[in-house]
Amino acid sequence: MLETLRVVFVKEMRDLLRDRRTLFFLFGPPLMLPLLAIAALMLITWQVERQAPEGLTIAVSGGEYAPDLLADLERVDMLRLVELPADPAAELRSGTLAALLVIPPDTQARLAAELPVTLTLTTSRVGWMPMLADTTIRDAIADYEQDLLAERLARHGLDAAWMEPLRLAQAEAPTAGIVAPPSQAGSADSVTRSLNGLMVPFLVSSWSLGGGLGLIAYMTVGEKEHRTMEPLLITAADRMGIVLGKMSVSMIVSLITVALWGIYGLGYLLLFNLTAMVGVEQPVGSGPQLQAFGVAGVWLLLLMIPLMTMTSGLTAAVCTFARNYREASLFTTVLQLGLPVVSFAAVFIAPATPNPILYALPFFGILVAVRDLFLQGLSPWMLALTGLTSIVYAVLSILLASYVFSREGALMRGL
Repeated sequence: MLETLRVVFVKEMRDLLRDRRTLFFLFGPPLMLPLLAIAALMLITWQVERQAPEGLTIAVSGGEYAPDLLADLERVDMLRLVELPADPAAELRSGTLAALLVIPPDTQARLAAELPVTLTLTTSRVGWMPMLADTTIRDAIADYEQDLLAERLARHGLDAAWMEPLRLAQAEAPTAGIVAPPSQAGSADSVTRSLNGLMVPFLVSSWSLGGGLGLIAYMTVGEKEHRTMEPLLITAADRMGIVLGKMSVSMIVSLITVALWGIYGLGYLLLFNLTAMVGVEQPVGSGPQLQAFGVAGVWLLLLMIPLMTMTSGLTAAVCTFARNYREASLFTTVLQLGLPVVSFAAVFIAPATPNPILYALPFFGILVAVRDLFLQGLSPWMLALTGLTSIVYAVLSILLASYVFSREGALMRGL
């Protein structure tokens, strides 16, 4: 059996490496994602510099009523203040003017009386760059507002803390067992952990449906459509070895794609956690966070290997039984829709403290374990239960695929 596995593995891997188009569609998206993000950022920057080389044009009506605010706007590099046109509405409609800020004449009097002042900001609807002007102007007005507030407080002999009679210090409930970051109580916003627990099961389900399943379909029902199934069957090769050889190639491809997408996903979660800790009095440093995310990545990989084996084995069994690609595509579509539904149930329907039997269910148990790993923590015993049962299900899925591959009726369907 081992020799058959080796021969089939080498044969399928050689065919895969020769098919450059398939390799591109398998590994191109995850490898090109960072390049696409950088290219998009460069494109946006180039468009801004090309269409507004001197800055986004804005006009201020009544700038003499708030000279300090006008000076703040003039110091912003992205903005270019122009003279108030004769017909501002027409300029906004044509896109020549990105935004118009109107300052009322009674601004100085109301500010002296410590009364609120209403400014009117109108942005053009032409293109997407007026949105940048809107955001930039709002930021400048917010900074000017903070300066006014500081002056008023100083005039009354008050400290800025007077504006915050109540302060809410964010703490986090203690966790138990094995837990993914942030792992220290009070280290970050509890909302961050909740979002991690909600997001990661969906990411895991999508990662497990990576490029390897397409290869499984090609190596099974594809053999039928390319009329290469009969030559394979007349050899003395062991059926179990054939199945394992085909699935091993699929697993390697899936692991590579999962590793690439997993790096991006965990990197996003790391960035999200570090961003959430901005302003926290005692934040956890990036070093412990990186270490914790590395440990979390290891646990995720250990849980995903049997999950991918289960999906690969089930896909191999069904695709071997399928008459053609149409039947195989129908099943893979159902699987692609069904696994996210199971993720939804694991996140929102499973109890917060699940019965141990839930961890032993196929597919569902792994997703519940992933949820708890990133949420409140997972007991080592429950993690062991999930791992052992998932390994059993993975072996059963391989045996199922081997059994279907050994049935002549299944192999001959569609031939």
